[in-house]
Amino acid sequence: MHRVVTALLPVFAFSASAAVIPIPGTLVQGTDVFGGPTFTLTSIVQPTDLLSLTAGGQVFLQNGPAYGTNPAGVVTTAGSTGVGGTSLNGATNFGALLLGNSTLGFFQLFPANAANGLGSLTPPSALTLSNVTMSSIGFSSALPSGTVLQFRISDINTSDNSGQFTVSGQIVTSAVPEPAAGLLSIGGIGILFLRQRRRRTMSRVISSTGGQV
Repeated sequence: MHRVVTALLPVFAFSASAAVIPIPGTLVQGTDVFGGPTFTLTSIVQPTDLLSLTAGGQVFLQNGPAYGTNPAGVVTTAGSTGVGGTSLNGATNFGALLLGNSTLGFFQLFPANAANGLGSLTPPSALTLSNVTMSSIGFSSALPSGTVLQFRISDINTSDNSGQFTVSGQIVTSAVPEPAAGLLSIGGIGILFLRQRRRRTMSRVISSTGGQV
């Protein structure tokens, strides 16, 4: 008697399914210091996932309007700091575009460097991020689907703020292997093997007896 051991073996068929989470075009006002426009993640986002973003315009932090900055917080219209300079508001630059929420904290999206106008007398007003990792922004842990992220402006009050940034972009998530539906059992494999073996045996018997069994 043949004993057939039954166990289930998954049949894997992997497919890469990267998700694109759009960041709809939105306006972030200079007064959006304690709250601003939001978007919701429609799938899990890992620290290695890629963010692309464009932001342009000026926000003004002083009356005049004065102390205008680009999204990196680099001064484009002089105020208490001259054009091409920056001033720190804690870990971010005054006037910089931030992203985050009250649980995760808020992170400066664009670095204040030479490419973004630091030290220049004519800093650009429009900046671009192209496929930078979420961890490079500050998001060091996975973000669950349904997480709400918010844009803000780095400042300490809104009484003399004006101007706005126009923002749009996307997040491209990691490719995730997806197992195909369906299971194949060892028992099923054994039964197929025994049937094939029986057919071969019967064929030999028929051949040896001239077709009589």
